Amino acid sequence: MHPFQTHYNKVVQQDFILSGNVSTVAMLPRPKKISLSLGGDRSTDSYVVSSLAALNILTGQKPCVTQQKFVQQRNNSPREAVGGKVTLRGSSMYSFLYKLLFNVLPRIRQFEGLRSPAHEKVYCFLLKDMFAFEELVPLFPYFEDLGSLQCQFYFTTKSKAEAVVLGHSLKLCFLPNEN
Repeated sequence: MHPFQTHYNKVVQQDFILSGNVSTVAMLPRPKKISLSLGGDRSTDSYVVSSLAALNILTGQKPCVTQQKFVQQRNNSPREAVGGKVTLRGSSMYSFLYKLLFNVLPRIRQFEGLRSPAHEKVYCFLLKDMFAFEELVPLFPYFEDLGSLQCQFYFTTKSKAEAVVLGHSLKLCFLPNEN
């Protein structure tokens, strides 16, 4: 079990139990999965291969190929690959979340924090600097043309406020609301 998963099980769950009316541990909010997408409008072979390789290096899992959206006028031609996608669950999710929070985000220049979640169950953001991941720095010539990494966190929360509390418990650095 990853130490960050242990932190959730021992500390975050206990905080939620003590702060609310929860009858079972299964009703507690928790992170469900993390979905990472890398790709763009270009469908050149080298771009697709480099995005798949970057996702493989970052997560340790084999990514699925994403294809361009279906266009009505070109219904006879095959859809072209434009990037890759990886879904992380369980221990690999906690491992990536730990790496993102404590190794990657501190390396980003002028990082002020993440915006508060707009939805109750999903939190999305773009990571524009792919070379904040130190695994990709030695391989710069292969990945210099990559676009932004789209990160989506899925929670089992029932409201935005619950998602913010869970995010703060997991050390996600949300910016305070400007309302």
